[in-house]
Amino acid sequence: MIKAKPLSYALGAELTSIDMREALGEQDIQLIQETWHDQHVIVLRNQDANPEDILRFARSFGSLDNHEATPFYRMEGYPHLMEITTQPFNGRPSETRNVGRNWHSDYSYTGRPAAASVLYCVKPAPIGGDTMFCNMVRAYETLTDKMRRIVDDLYSVYDISLTKGFYERDASEVAETKRLNPPIAHPSVRVHPGSGKKALYVSERVSHFHGMTSEESRPIIDFLCSHATKHENVYRHQWRAGDLVCWDNRTTMHVALTDFDQSEVRHMLRATIIGEESGFLVG
Repeated sequence: MIKAKPLSYALGAELTSIDMREALGEQDIQLIQETWHDQHVIVLRNQDANPEDILRFARSFGSLDNHEATPFYRMEGYPHLMEITTQPFNGRPSETRNVGRNWHSDYSYTGRPAAASVLYCVKPAPIGGDTMFCNMVRAYETLTDKMRRIVDDLYSVYDISLTKGFYERDASEVAETKRLNPPIAHPSVRVHPGSGKKALYVSERVSHFHGMTSEESRPIIDFLCSHATKHENVYRHQWRAGDLVCWDNRTTMHVALTDFDQSEVRHMLRATIIGEESGFLVG
């Protein structure tokens, strides 16, 4: 029987008695989904999974993105898996060794932001390389009534070039990625389609609010990001080989920490559950 153990005050639960090599039954899927909606991040430990296992597990919870928004980092033969690694990739240094270095939710700069992400740890960094997650439902609920009314009316403009380290990547890939992902505005507060919960949707990759200048927007963006990432609203995951960490991008943000030696191997595989169509392009 699947059991859930809370991992922090703010969010996160470890699920036991799941073997990713086996197909999930309907009752198991329902129980996992309910826990996921409640805790926003779920963790499975000690898994011995291959690419097919990861994809089968992820598909139990929705349709998968084939990562066309960032097509350069897909695993060979598995377009629905992205390789996040410090190892050489396609015969040159990996462009994913520095991904996720500021607070964000995945694919927020696209017209169908990620509903959820499923990240499997093949090999963790020997020391460090943690990932932190914050609860954006709680971030919204702990705003004052007046601030909630303000953000309820805002649209966040997401700009892929605000991804930390973006311009350190291959120049031709940077140009193509920007072409594929022009700035796009999404509601700054989203209602989760499964749980009905309201969540703040503002990150460090927001350039401004639609209809406002950057100067007007910046103090609000900075406040909301600082508010969302307070220590009491964060779970910090320390990776082990065989970990599967799944997070809901509609109700969380996350950041990959740089506290590890990048000459050492750190290798992850990510499947992305595609979300609902949202937002409008900003010219």
